[in-house]
Amino acid sequence: MPAPNAKPSRLDPDMRRRLTAQLGRWSRAMLSGWQGRLLTLFFLLLSAVVIAGVLLGNRDTILNYDWQIRPIWLLFILGFFLVDLLVATWAWHLLVARLAGYRNFRRSAKICWWANLARRIPTPVWYIAGRALMYEQVGVSKLTVSLLSTLELIFFFLSGLATTLLTLPFWAIPAEMQSALSGYWLLFPLLPLSALFVHPRLLERIWRRLRPDAALQPLAWRDTLPWLGYYVLTWVLGACVLFSVMNLLTPVPLAAMPAVVGIWSLAGSISLAGALTISVIGVREISLTLLLTLLLPAPIALIVAILIRIVWLLGEMLSALLSLRL
Repeated sequence: MPAPNAKPSRLDPDMRRRLTAQLGRWSRAMLSGWQGRLLTLFFLLLSAVVIAGVLLGNRDTILNYDWQIRPIWLLFILGFFLVDLLVATWAWHLLVARLAGYRNFRRSAKICWWANLARRIPTPVWYIAGRALMYEQVGVSKLTVSLLSTLELIFFFLSGLATTLLTLPFWAIPAEMQSALSGYWLLFPLLPLSALFVHPRLLERIWRRLRPDAALQPLAWRDTLPWLGYYVLTWVLGACVLFSVMNLLTPVPLAAMPAVVGIWSLAGSISLAGALTISVIGVREISLTLLLTLLLPAPIALIVAILIRIVWLLGEMLSALLSLRL
């Protein structure tokens, strides 16, 4: 019999294991069968509501705009989006295969594309949690997937900054801003500094500290540099989608493409930093609109920012529907 003044004991290991097992069963039930289809429908409806909100919130701008659509660019939008989706999925698959030992690309694609629906909920927490629960069903621990998702966000952010810096010399900066930005070359030391964050020894040491029980072969530059390269490619392909949306409304010369890549990667990096800190909705749209005014009249820049958000929402809905067939 415990002493009257004894402190309540912590949850014993057996009880903890039983609770963990029960939570696992609940998550598997929610993500499979009719419950999984119902959850997918909920997120699809949530995405549709967000699209409707974007349209209604910008109703006056949309109705007053003199629309002159060039339909051929719709094919480019779809094509570039699908390639971008595949490259981003492949980059994630490489991370999971190398650090978690899970090499089923088809299953990883299914999980990633379905989890995209959770991006409609502010902060990346729900998106990461959705991934983690689904990977747990195939034997990859939630902690491992959460850490890998954090690593992916770091790669996205660093590759976005690198892409922006590499394209800055090609930006058409107005004369009144050139003097203020004349020292942008001082930012280039950030490139090798960013490379330190993806140094294989550093990543390996961090991974072993966080997952001491995981078997891991020594990492090398041939692992980390391709990861970074693929994420740079996703920024470039995303910019191709943006370039196509711009040309859907008005002719934009191919010579502007480097600046479009930089604008897209900078706006995305700002949005990513906002999502990880203050969770402000619309950061990408605001920053993208301001940056696009370097290339387009302000009304068209605003319409492009609205359209690119709708394109991405529709694309994520499409990828979620495709995941149901995998």
